[in-house]
Amino acid sequence: MQASKKETPSTNIDRKMFSRSFLKRPSTLDVILTFLSKLEREILVLFIVKRPKLTAKHIERIVQSAYLFNAADQVIKEELKKGHKISKLLFKDAPYFSEFVYSFYVAARYLAEETYYGTEPPKEVEIDEEDIGTNTENLTKFFIAEENTSAEAKRLRLITEANKVKNYMIPSNTKINAILSDLTTQGYIEYIKERNKTLFFMNPDFFDVWLKRHEQIVEELEQKKKEPTLKSEAEKDIQNYKFLSEAEAKKTIPKLYESALEDKAKWFILKKYGPIVYEFFLLDTAYFDDKGSLLILKYRDEIATYTPY
Repeated sequence: MQASKKETPSTNIDRKMFSRSFLKRPSTLDVILTFLSKLEREILVLFIVKRPKLTAKHIERIVQSAYLFNAADQVIKEELKKGHKISKLLFKDAPYFSEFVYSFYVAARYLAEETYYGTEPPKEVEIDEEDIGTNTENLTKFFIAEENTSAEAKRLRLITEANKVKNYMIPSNTKINAILSDLTTQGYIEYIKERNKTLFFMNPDFFDVWLKRHEQIVEELEQKKKEPTLKSEAEKDIQNYKFLSEAEAKKTIPKLYESALEDKAKWFILKKYGPIVYEFFLLDTAYFDDKGSLLILKYRDEIATYTPY
């Protein structure tokens, strides 16, 4: 049922007052999200996922890591589509970023590149055998300090080269801090001083509203999964699967059915509320290969695996 005109939030309200006005009705947050930039939503989702108090430097590292992984993915996909091999010398004027892309490819994508990128890889792929054995270590080194180089210097060099080569618009420290300051002014984020450190955390009132809306949408998703029509559609989706044996079928079919049912229910939520609301409250990427999806969500596994953050 559509809301009446009196219930529709005004878009002319000052942003600070506007952000405070949603506390009585969690669904109003759906509208507020459309006025936030992607990077603002990235940072808010980071606080929802992480929940502890974070320094500005920690926030910079996590956000920039997600954008760097995305830049590497875009380069790899473009090169594979051209039939090119992924090497350490992709870009002559960006050797450090080229090495990072290669290390990311070997560690995170090499074994699953065809299914991940939807592109058949070149028949002859030159991967150094010694890199296969140390792939995780080779990628992680870009995010940790070494004897003569700080982790900060490494990350800034990667960002500079990535933005110069492909203009991936990886946000700078200045931009992230400006947005963090703005979110604090708006009341979404708060901060305290502890031992000469400024620690940021999500406004508890904001998190409570997010949690209520999250629970509402999850409940709607669960109710959708119970609908006979959706169950029937999920059953049809798995009818064409072929199994090696009856035993394998009995073991696998229930999992395939639940997965198909979950996907269809999520697709309903996505179509009803749109990708911004879907991602913000379900903490799930709306579209696998869409630049608009929140990279904090898309690369959370890579951040956990290959960085110390």
